[in-house]
Amino acid sequence: MLPMDENALHERDLLKRIARGDEKAFRMIFDHYKDRFFAAALKMTRSSDIAEEIVQDVFVTLWLQRTALSEVQYPSAYLLAIVHNNIKKHFRKLALEKKLKQGVTWRMAESESPTEDILADKENRQILDDIIQHLPPQQQLVYQLSRQEGFSRDEIADQLHISPNTVKNHLLKALKYIRSHFNRALSLLACLL
Repeated sequence: MLPMDENALHERDLLKRIARGDEKAFRMIFDHYKDRFFAAALKMTRSSDIAEEIVQDVFVTLWLQRTALSEVQYPSAYLLAIVHNNIKKHFRKLALEKKLKQGVTWRMAESESPTEDILADKENRQILDDIIQHLPPQQQLVYQLSRQEGFSRDEIADQLHISPNTVKNHLLKALKYIRSHFNRALSLLACLL
């Protein structure tokens, strides 16, 4: 095994090669880290299926963001941060799903007509989705990563290689646009009914 400094230099070289699209270098990193990442994800999630999915997401993320890899100074720490972020994303998604299920259960218990509420929710979701599709691409991406994927401002900034302040500005503009157009759509819908 290579000493730590030589190993880090070798991994930095591999990441630079991956940044240029070298699939062989990507495979070497994959083979070197996949078991370690799986063990970490399994320890946190206690599910081999979920751990496998997280590892897969890590390497997909790595490949999709490969152009930024040439700047990475500490490959092992960088890659472990991606694993950690994907594990956090998994737990945020679980928490959001639990919260949504509780909300639906509560509304159904409180409602006289759960079917109407479900249809209204579906219509509102469709209106919202249509509005989101009309956002400028960067605002749309930031909104989706923040509100639908549950990423923090710093995580989005890291993924998109922009400053957290730029993320904040995109999100504020997106929310203002969505609120304005959503309220207008609901008012229009109320007039038609």
